[in-house]
Amino acid sequence: MPWQELEHAGWLRCLPAGMTKGQGGVEAQLLDADALTPAPGRTSRARAAHWALHPAPLAVARAAPPAIQLTALVLAAHTGADTGRADADQLTRLCAMSQAQLDDLFDRLLHANVLEAWNCDDDAGEVHWKARPGHQREP
Repeated sequence: MPWQELEHAGWLRCLPAGMTKGQGGVEAQLLDADALTPAPGRTSRARAAHWALHPAPLAVARAAPPAIQLTALVLAAHTGADTGRADADQLTRLCAMSQAQLDDLFDRLLHANVLEAWNCDDDAGEVHWKARPGHQREP
């Protein structure tokens, strides 16, 4: 599960079963200190944390490799309606990949019909994409 990978990476901690508030649910504590301060991007981090515990809003197969699932999660946090954009350096940092690896994953998302199109604007240092209709939803 994606939340287990985030726990292993030290981004969140799952609380013991006796501490959960709901029946059959999982409660997690974010370990990112910046998530508790009103800083730019807080909303995106909160949405990404929520989506880590639920199916990703950009629908990728559950059997997809973790790199594709993480990339879809990062893109979802930067997508409004059905289009998105982000700084290319920021995407490579968030996805922990080189630009070439990220380009390959964008192509894989395109071929998996998750994305309709994507391009990298080298002059602006930004990546732009368009999700396939029906693949993006709000929490």
